[in-house]
Amino acid sequence: MGVVIGVLAVLSGLVAAGLHAVNASAGRTIEPSFWLMELAAALAYGLACLLLRTTGARRIQVLLGAIALTQGLALLGTEIGLLTDGIWSTWLGAWLWAPGYTAIAVLLPVLLPDGRQPSRPALWFNGVVVAVIAVTWALTPYEGPEYPEGLHGATNPVGVPATGEPVVAAVLGVLLLAAVIVGFASLVMRWRRVADLERQQLKWVLVGYACTIVLFAIARLLPAGTGAVAGLAMLPIPIAIGIAVMRYGLWDVDIVISRALVYGALSTLVIALYAATVWLAGDRLGATTGTPILATTVVALAALPLRSWLQRHVNRLVHGDVQEPYAVLARLGARLAAATTPDDLSERVLPSVVEQVARSLRAQQATIVLRDGLVTSYGEGPGIGTTVELEYAGERFGRLTVTRSAAFDVREVRALDRLAAQAAVAAHTVLLAREAQRSREAVVVAREEERRRLRRDLHDGVGPSLAALALHVETARDIAADDPEAARQLLDRLVPRLNAAVADVRALVHELRPPMLDELGLAAAVRELGDRLSTGTTKVRVSADEIAGLPAAVEVAAYHIAGEATGNAVRHAGAGTVAVEVRDDGDCVRIEVADDGRGLPEPVSPGVGTSSMRERAEELGGQLHIDSGPAGTTVTALLPKGA
Repeated sequence: MGVVIGVLAVLSGLVAAGLHAVNASAGRTIEPSFWLMELAAALAYGLACLLLRTTGARRIQVLLGAIALTQGLALLGTEIGLLTDGIWSTWLGAWLWAPGYTAIAVLLPVLLPDGRQPSRPALWFNGVVVAVIAVTWALTPYEGPEYPEGLHGATNPVGVPATGEPVVAAVLGVLLLAAVIVGFASLVMRWRRVADLERQQLKWVLVGYACTIVLFAIARLLPAGTGAVAGLAMLPIPIAIGIAVMRYGLWDVDIVISRALVYGALSTLVIALYAATVWLAGDRLGATTGTPILATTVVALAALPLRSWLQRHVNRLVHGDVQEPYAVLARLGARLAAATTPDDLSERVLPSVVEQVARSLRAQQATIVLRDGLVTSYGEGPGIGTTVELEYAGERFGRLTVTRSAAFDVREVRALDRLAAQAAVAAHTVLLAREAQRSREAVVVAREEERRRLRRDLHDGVGPSLAALALHVETARDIAADDPEAARQLLDRLVPRLNAAVADVRALVHELRPPMLDELGLAAAVRELGDRLSTGTTKVRVSADEIAGLPAAVEVAAYHIAGEATGNAVRHAGAGTVAVEVRDDGDCVRIEVADDGRGLPEPVSPGVGTSSMRERAEELGGQLHIDSGPAGTTVTALLPKGA
């Protein structure tokens, strides 16, 4: 039923527009003319009625169709009356616009957005107001001040003089104002009661309704522009409904809209192309008999490319870039390629990626959260959230959450997975850049801390000791001639202190680079380390390959990682056996320390020693992995030989 009403409304509006053009060319018009208002309402509300044919909003569909049909028939009746001097067609056009016009102001706000569970008292009251206004206008003589001047010479065949009295107009005005207030209050109360998605839908409906009422008021206050302003007043609610449909999924008619836009635009372009071809071939080239055949051929050749082009652009408008995921991937790749510095990656690429994801899927919000706590978001608004994990090289390092007004179908989920895969590359790159920056900062901080420690040890320890020894030597030199025995005794006391200073210097040097690495090599130094860390309750077994030609930095890192991991196992794990292996693993040196202790406590919180081992490995481009369980803990480090 709703589809039939919508079709009749659109057809009546189009036919009436054609008749209006004929009457206007012959000078048969009524001023002020409301043809633009009636045509706009017939087309806008009629098309909205047709778009709702696949939804459950039947009340809204029928009401929109009824509004459109009354406006279309009113315009058609007026134009037929002007063309034929028909009394009844003129009467029909003179009042039939009133119920639809009034219904826009008082019935739509009670039923929008879906027509379910309206306020029954408000619906009944406003419905009665519409009926009273419609009947009153049907019975009012044309001499009333509210009618166009062009009708003042005609006679209303069912006119009742009493309906034209000022008191009746005043009562109708009060009823209409009360109904508008009731409708507006009903819409506001429904907006305040609902939340999230429906609240956003109603927000746009409320804005469209408010704009319509304002334009109605302006049309009443400015008689000179009544027709044009009243015509504009027919558009805000359909436009607002269109925004609510396309952005927030109202009535779930996006597929219907996309098809309507495609075929509507295609029909317009085909007609224009046919007309242009006929004009060019007939008037410019002089062709006559073959002109329709030529025009048909041109249209046939252009129709398929035109449809493909329109479908692509309409899909992007209505659905986003879901239909063209590879174009989205290409744009994401271009954003990555444009980044040249870590700052570009962190500050420009990731925000661009989430923006592109949100726009491509027509989502209200897209957010990427990385494992280091970095959060990058684009847009805001309520909706249904869908989260996918960001994985790269088998490792999860973040998640992408997309919030949209409507749930994702299977096709859109596949598109989201593709976008997430590309976003994962960008996010992984950003994460690596941030970790590299933190590693560089940690290296600088560690270097400066080491320098400060060395300065403190030299200044507060070795320096004062050597200064005191120098004073004693000078004293021994001064008394050597007069009291050789006292000088000898003084020098004898200095020898142990000199040895202690030498030991302090050796300890500092050992911290910089263990001397055993130079004296014994990495394998022997690790074996000596294992012997030194073994206790009566924990046995450390070492198996180490002789690896020649290792850089000094790799030897130091391997030695310290083995020492730190072994020391932790002996001191904290309660292990009976600790197995230490140093292996030549091709391009890497593999250090593995495994114990049979109690394992790490849950949850695992990295301490100073663990952080130190990880930093030593990563600053050389290596990796550190820790596996812990009830059967013990295994620490594995891979250090590149070429570091």
